Amino acid sequence: MAQACWNSAFTSSADDIWAVVRRFNGPPDWHPAIQDSAIVEGESKFTPGAIRVLTGTDGNTYREQLVAPADARRTLTHEIVDAPLPVSGYRSALHVQAVDDTGGAFLTAWCTTVRRAGVPRPRGCPRPCSAG
Repeated sequence: MAQACWNSAFTSSADDIWAVVRRFNGPPDWHPAIQDSAIVEGESKFTPGAIRVLTGTDGNTYREQLVAPADARRTLTHEIVDAPLPVSGYRSALHVQAVDDTGGAFLTAWCTTVRRAGVPRPRGCPRPCSAG
């Protein structure tokens, strides 16, 4: 298994950043490699279990499921259901934290645990990357 994280600091407030990234079908508004997103299953873009299909600027599509949005903690967790990647067990959590001394925000995104496709999870291994 491999784990990767990406972090960044912003001058905008945590509430402002969260308002942009919390929408499950919102990546085309802020992610340069995503050109389209559509909710294809589920009640709304905020409901656990919702399925989105992302289309990358390269034309590849990714089917992902919303696991747990948590507004109080500013955390969004999702899993890949189907993608052109040779991985399995992909779960990612995006978390926005306030930076008290500057009024800005710290974004921890894609804290992701993955396995190569076809490689089973080791016995007793917990689910990948729990949020918050």
